[in-house]
Amino acid sequence: MVNILIVTHNKIGVEILKSAEIIVGKCIPSVKTISIPGNLKSDGLGLYADQIKSDIEFLEKGDGVLILTDILGATPSNLVHYFASSHNVKILAGLNLPMLIRILNYADQPLELLAKIGIVGANKGITKEIGI
Repeated sequence: MVNILIVTHNKIGVEILKSAEIIVGKCIPSVKTISIPGNLKSDGLGLYADQIKSDIEFLEKGDGVLILTDILGATPSNLVHYFASSHNVKILAGLNLPMLIRILNYADQPLELLAKIGIVGANKGITKEIGI
């Protein structure tokens, strides 16, 4: 089974995971969250880089790790991309609740497919309001 690492600004990942767990209401795969302060200074990056590396290695049990971040190009995303090439991971940015719910419901799928399922869940969870 693919394990999941959520790396976001502040407590976004923690809170969205809590909501998803209530909605899904079933046993979910191994999920870890890392909350990176929005006001993090460059001298604090090493601590979070070490934590990301450690959590990826802990979660990588052979089926890979799906990493979810909130904003592409922001500090959480940049830190996880640093480790992507040396591990069996897929990274999705733009974390939203529909994405996470879809991923948790299909967590038994292979890593590549699970990443695509997450993208579909995220996209279907975004609608255009009438008049915009």
